[in-house]
Amino acid sequence: MSADVVVVGAGLVGCATAVRLAQAGLAVTVLERSVPGAEASSVAAGILGPTLECEGDPLALALGRASRARHATLAAELREATGVDVGYERCGLLRVSGEAGASALEAHARFLEAEGEPVERLDARALQTLEPALAPTLVAGLRMPEDGQVEPRPLLRALAAFAAQLGVRFVSGRLVRGLRTVGDRVHGVETDGGFVAAGHVVVAAGAWTSLVPGLPLAPDAVRPVRGQVVHTAARTRLLRHVVFGDGVYVVPRADGRVVLGATMEDVGFDRTPTLAGIASLVMQGCAVAPALGQLPLLDHAVSFRPATRDHRPFIGPVGPAGLVIASGHHRNGVLLAPITADLVRDVVVDGSLDARYHALLPDPRERASGGKS
Repeated sequence: MSADVVVVGAGLVGCATAVRLAQAGLAVTVLERSVPGAEASSVAAGILGPTLECEGDPLALALGRASRARHATLAAELREATGVDVGYERCGLLRVSGEAGASALEAHARFLEAEGEPVERLDARALQTLEPALAPTLVAGLRMPEDGQVEPRPLLRALAAFAAQLGVRFVSGRLVRGLRTVGDRVHGVETDGGFVAAGHVVVAAGAWTSLVPGLPLAPDAVRPVRGQVVHTAARTRLLRHVVFGDGVYVVPRADGRVVLGATMEDVGFDRTPTLAGIASLVMQGCAVAPALGQLPLLDHAVSFRPATRDHRPFIGPVGPAGLVIASGHHRNGVLLAPITADLVRDVVVDGSLDARYHALLPDPRERASGGKS
């Protein structure tokens, strides 16, 4: 078996990358040890919120904003190609707090304004007017009108279907045994089902990235962070905005469904759901919107985010020529999938990464300390 490019991993990042590579005229094979989207992509809430996920990092905000802008175009492209509505909505994002968090909100508002991002400050009355379901104890808030959401499962389904239309070959149930290199260039991937030859290999294996044999990164360069989420539903839409409270986010879908998430747990690859995790999400969610307490518990899910030391993803060439990594997106795999796919395509086709994002290059000598430049 051979291809121009082998993509290891069929989550949102891997499937989006396969689409862009195929559109560039390359023969692409995607390897997945299970089925497309079996891991974090299917559990994610789908928040398009670089304004909060950037954690005060200007590069992360710039990367997230650039990718956020691509989501509307991607949603339209996928709907035309596959007929799938991926649930894209620019609904805006609220960050809310009691008195204790008001000063931190003001500091974040100033950061966003300095970076040219629209932000509105809200007091208790404005919050109640905007979202009557919010708890009256919330006295301060920020509204970021450009942020939004998408539904990860339909998005993944549409990306995989579009990729297949473009001729991408998906091979499921293959465990990667190693990367085959000759001299200073990668020549393909060894799997438990045989060798797949390729001039380029893109590793988009999420939390399992550091377990790919032969990848020239430290064993803990990408580590799993467990996240638990809770699903419920109301008869009508409870909130119009995605809302971030203290230790929880609340994502309302148009049909009344609600996602509460997500825990952040450094427990390795332990997938065990916990009562403590569920309880914390329910309690913190009800502190944001008390009406959530009367809704049914419909589902509970667990998966692993791929985290790096400095919370920035690894995107770009690494090690031998032809080897590219697209991983370590932590909480932002859904948000960053479109721009990651574009950047990887440019690296494969043109041989270079956009200079604005060189800090994302996976050079362990530069990024081992965990600091942000």
